[in-house]
Amino acid sequence: MGRKARHSDSEFEDDSDFDSDELNVRRRWTRREEEEENGDEKNDNKDAEMEELEKEYMNLRHQEQDILKNLKRHKDEDLLKGQAVKNQKALWDKALEFRFLLQKAFSNSNRLPQEPVRSLFCDSHQGVSTAYSDLVDSSKQTLDSLAELQEALLEKNPSIVQATDSKSGQSKKSESSKNIDGDGDEDWSRISQLLSRIATFRDKSINKWQRKTEVTTGAAAIKSKLHAFNQNISEQVASYMRDPSRMVRQMQMRKSAVSVFGAVPEEKHTAKGEETQSEAGAQADGDPELLDDSEFYQQLLKEFFETIDPASSETAFYSLKKLHTKKRKIVDRRASKSRKIRYNVHEKIVNFMAPETMAVPPMLPDLNNLFGLKKQKPASVV
Repeated sequence: MGRKARHSDSEFEDDSDFDSDELNVRRRWTRREEEEENGDEKNDNKDAEMEELEKEYMNLRHQEQDILKNLKRHKDEDLLKGQAVKNQKALWDKALEFRFLLQKAFSNSNRLPQEPVRSLFCDSHQGVSTAYSDLVDSSKQTLDSLAELQEALLEKNPSIVQATDSKSGQSKKSESSKNIDGDGDEDWSRISQLLSRIATFRDKSINKWQRKTEVTTGAAAIKSKLHAFNQNISEQVASYMRDPSRMVRQMQMRKSAVSVFGAVPEEKHTAKGEETQSEAGAQADGDPELLDDSEFYQQLLKEFFETIDPASSETAFYSLKKLHTKKRKIVDRRASKSRKIRYNVHEKIVNFMAPETMAVPPMLPDLNNLFGLKKQKPASVV
């Protein structure tokens, strides 16, 4: 009995040991599975982080490539702009040089004889007629070359579009025909058509650069006659050019100031030594055939000197101004102390209706006799 009990106890102990070992194995297995699951989760997290890092890296790389492309594109655009500015500056310098060379010809052209003296000169000598015809031909060739150059520059500019509509062409022709004489000068018609083509682009460009200049330098720094509040420079010039007669009169020169070939010098005074009113008015108005653009020439020359050396521009400008003959106002010195009636023209009331002298009606005496106005006697004092 005792042996059986011991044997049963040993068997029970063996079973309990087996169960504990099985539990330990299961626990280890579950731990291992949990560790494997945790490891898989960690690996999944690491893979997700790596994918996010790769995406960020690729985005940064694409952004860097885009920045490099933009920089390269801007660099190419800057190179093109710089080359365009360089070409424009070269064209402007050549045009300015050509303008300076033509100034002497412009000033000497005022001395050419006018009709009918020109016909007398040409008929009197064959050499004079030949020289005059050569001068006219060379002038026309120069004008044609300038017009062809301007047309070529207009064709290369994509911003200037030539109107192909027949109505616009007819309107341009009608406008140009109004500006030329009745003879139908083709040169003036061609010039007016070129001006009408470039007018829109010119106004837009001038207005754009005026706004940029006002923004960068400030509107208060711009002090000029053509300066109005909230108004483009093109509109101001257009309003100023609506009545160009005043500006044209300022450009006209008197015959006494220019020694025209074949012209007889006019006497400034009459036999009594007094200047007549008609002669004074004619000299004050000037000759429409004699034009002086020295002010425009001096302004161009001043800007040219400023581009070369800003310090020497003022000195050169004043030296040229000293050489220029000053226009003196015609003053009648004998009309002082009310010895001659003066007529002062007020520009603001010019072209208004002038007073008209009216004849006295024949019924005026009858009207004066009404109500005893004419023969009314003062009341006697009592």
